[in-house]
Amino acid sequence: MRAFTNNSWFLVVVVVSLFLVFPAVSAATIPSGTPDPDFIIENYQPDKTWNGTTLFADYHTADVVRIVEVNMAGEIVWQYNIPDNLKRYTNPGFDVQLLPDDHIMYLLPGNGIYEIDRSGNVLWSYLDSKASHDFKRLPNGNTLINRGNEDTKDTAQAIEVDPQGKIVWQWFAKSAYDRAPYSSIYREGWSHANAVTRLPNGNTLVNMRNFNITAEINPQGSVVWQYDWRSIGQNPHEPEVLPNGNILVCLHHNPVQVVEINPKTNEIIWRYIFNKDQGNPGNNRDADRLPNGNTLINDAIKIIEITPAKEIVWQLTVKNLNYETGNDIDNEKSKNFNLYKSERIGYMDPQFSIASPQQGMCSPKETDISIQYSDVDLNRIWYRIYDRIGNKWATDNITYVSNNWTNAITFAGKETGQNTVTLENGDYTLHVWASSNGWGDENLFVPVKINTVEKTVDFKVTSDCVITNPISPASVSTTSSAGITTAQSTAAPLPWAIALSGIIVVGFFVKMRKDRTGKS
Repeated sequence: MRAFTNNSWFLVVVVVSLFLVFPAVSAATIPSGTPDPDFIIENYQPDKTWNGTTLFADYHTADVVRIVEVNMAGEIVWQYNIPDNLKRYTNPGFDVQLLPDDHIMYLLPGNGIYEIDRSGNVLWSYLDSKASHDFKRLPNGNTLINRGNEDTKDTAQAIEVDPQGKIVWQWFAKSAYDRAPYSSIYREGWSHANAVTRLPNGNTLVNMRNFNITAEINPQGSVVWQYDWRSIGQNPHEPEVLPNGNILVCLHHNPVQVVEINPKTNEIIWRYIFNKDQGNPGNNRDADRLPNGNTLINDAIKIIEITPAKEIVWQLTVKNLNYETGNDIDNEKSKNFNLYKSERIGYMDPQFSIASPQQGMCSPKETDISIQYSDVDLNRIWYRIYDRIGNKWATDNITYVSNNWTNAITFAGKETGQNTVTLENGDYTLHVWASSNGWGDENLFVPVKINTVEKTVDFKVTSDCVITNPISPASVSTTSSAGITTAQSTAAPLPWAIALSGIIVVGFFVKMRKDRTGKS
């Protein structure tokens, strides 16, 4: 469309269009929580952040080892205290992740992996003294586990176990790296493997800190690709494959940085170098690319969210903790504490409004259901109609629209459902639910949180009715194609504005997502 070549004009129209279509929709609903005096939010710019909650392991006081989920204000909205007999298993690499069913999985290094519900009930566990740093629950229900805790050449550095705890796949680093210059290395283990990821093609990405290598392993155990990070830095942690094929990694030596590279060309696409003179411990272990393009980074005693332009727009700091000495002035902090990894759980509410039927209106027996919505991270919209006179549901759940996402930034199309319902005369309530994807995993391929919003509208079905009470003092009377007089607020979006806004909004976000991925 030639009219959209001016980006500035285009952005203004999009903003105005969103206001016209969604004048009363909140961008996010984030739960409130309980303040922790040791968690300080030093920077928060809500218009620039990917708002949600942040999940991480916390053991900054000697007697409390726990998992916490905090909101953007640093308030604790959920926590789980690790049992006393397991508190000592925090190093190397205490990892926590949220599962799609809202269960929590955590890895205690040197001990094993546990799955719990929100009430703290243990649902599954796998004990393994070599487990450390990282794991992934796979779509088939199996669990991929990193094994780098004091590993040797006889250790399988990556294993996949089924729900019964049987090893169904494993990989030994010695099959490819028991040779110079790797064979004689030893530093907290031989390879000190610290990350595993199952790729969409079925291969497995394994990261080995001591070798400064990230390797892609096929199901047969052969290395089909590897990257040596020594040309950029050292000590790689938590490589993350992005939807555009690039790799995001933490390097915490020479220099301390987060780097995004193109693995095909070895080109550095983006990097963030820590300045220790600005109060950064320079001990980063985890960086996650968020759906809005920002990056969430852990740096020992703080978690920051930065924009592509490297502006810090959110920062949580643990109060009075000196990372170099391991304690603070009152000596009550844990030694060797490290905010090792964190996960942002998005809370983007689905944005929609009910256009028809309108509140209090009369409707023909063949009732049109019209819902205006934004495609941004929208998962599904469905509705159900309740008969208020008969005190029962008049319909089952009916899908209005269902969107398909390949990953957090790639839209794969939509399926439309039913938008008309035949009803007998009576008083009804239309219930509409919409869900949006919350992309909070360590990559952007798996949604881990589904946010759902409900809206309702009361209406009447009759073959002969006239609205005597206007919806609002500013309403005007209009007549539908069926000849039924209804009321429409002058503040409501006009039909042409809705249509134009829908086209512009969808076009804008498709363009935005294409720009992120660099693909058409």
